[in-house]
Amino acid sequence: MRYKLTIEYDGSAFVGWQVQNNGRSVQGVLEDAVESVCGVSARVHGAGRTDTGVHASGQVAHVDLASALPPSTLLRALNARLPEDVALHAVEEVEQDFHARFSASSRMYRYTIAHHRCALLRSTRWMLYGNVDHAAIAQAVRILNGAHDFTGFSKFSPELEHAWCYVFDARWESDGATSVFTIRANRFLHGMVRALVGGLVAVGRGKSSPADFEQILNARDRARTPMLAPPQGLVLTAVAYDAGERALVREQMRILGASADE
Repeated sequence: MRYKLTIEYDGSAFVGWQVQNNGRSVQGVLEDAVESVCGVSARVHGAGRTDTGVHASGQVAHVDLASALPPSTLLRALNARLPEDVALHAVEEVEQDFHARFSASSRMYRYTIAHHRCALLRSTRWMLYGNVDHAAIAQAVRILNGAHDFTGFSKFSPELEHAWCYVFDARWESDGATSVFTIRANRFLHGMVRALVGGLVAVGRGKSSPADFEQILNARDRARTPMLAPPQGLVLTAVAYDAGERALVREQMRILGASADE
C-alpha cells in the first residue's frame, strides 16, 4: 500500500528534511517511526527538501508499506512515536502512481517578518527592526509572477538541469507590525525563497530599487545573489496536486525548452 502523509514540523532542531550524516532530519525521524510501527524500514519520500531551520505546516510525503493498515490506525500509531516537534495531520491511501514530489503541481511557502521585538513567536519570525518601504517591496514582488530563471536567487545545485520556475502567485502583505511574503510556484531552488526575501528587504530598506531587483533576476548571475534571510521565518504551507497546473507548467517549460519535472 502507498500512503500519503501530511506533516507539520518545527524545523528549529533539524538539519532539514533530507536524511544527512551531520544531524537529525525530519525524514529520518519519520522513517524511525514507520519502522517502530511496522517492524520494517521504509523510505519516506517528501514533496520538498526544506533546509536547516525551515518549518512546515503542510509538507506532503508518501511511503510504501507491505502490510495494509487503516489510515486512521497508521495516523495514531505514527503520531504516538514521533517527537514533539513533528506531527502528522493526515494519512491517506493513494494509487501507486502517486509520488509526493513528482506528482506535485505547486508548493507554497510563507515567510514572516516581525518589525517589533517578540518572545513567543521568535522561532518562526525574522526580527527585522526599523522602517521599510512596503510599496517598493510590493512593486518588486509583482516582477516575480510567471516563468523566470532564478539562477540569481539560488544556491548552486549540480543536479539541476535548469533554473526555470513558474510562479503562480507572489504577494507581500503588511500591517506595519508584521510582514508576510507568500509565494506559490511549481518548484523552488535551493535557498530561493530566502534569497528572494533578502533581496526584497534590501529594496524595502532603500539599499536597492525594484529595478535593481529585476536586474538581478534577469542577469542570472549568482555573484549578485542577495543575502539569504534567516531560516526561521520560512514555512512550507501547502503542496498541491492539480492536473491543470501541471499542464500549464509543462506548456510553459516546453516553450522555454526546459523540463517541467524536478
